[in-house]
Amino acid sequence: MMKKDWQLKDESEINDVIEKAKRTFPFLQDDQLIKDRAQLFKALGDETRLRIVGMLMHTDLCMCEITAGLQLPPSTVTHHLKLLERGKVVHVYKQGKFTIYRLNREAVMSLIQERRDVRV
Repeated sequence: MMKKDWQLKDESEINDVIEKAKRTFPFLQDDQLIKDRAQLFKALGDETRLRIVGMLMHTDLCMCEITAGLQLPPSTVTHHLKLLERGKVVHVYKQGKFTIYRLNREAVMSLIQERRDVRV
């Protein structure tokens, strides 16, 4: 079977594609939700940040514990934690002199759970 030549979609067809995308991914209907989702994916798009998420999966931790566990400079860990916070991947709270980080499980679990049937 021979492949036919690509036919460019007209404006009406492109608009139809956009509407279908919005029905498939409702967050695409709201600019703020798009920005929030982009921040979430940006926050998860780094090996170090995924390691931090893995640690926080099991317990809340302070920055010094994360630094010790990853054996990275505090400034590096602080940078990654800020991006995780901005992406709403972690919640931050104070306990005495410590700043504690807690994983926002609802935001990340369905995105990062391993699926062996999906190949990248």
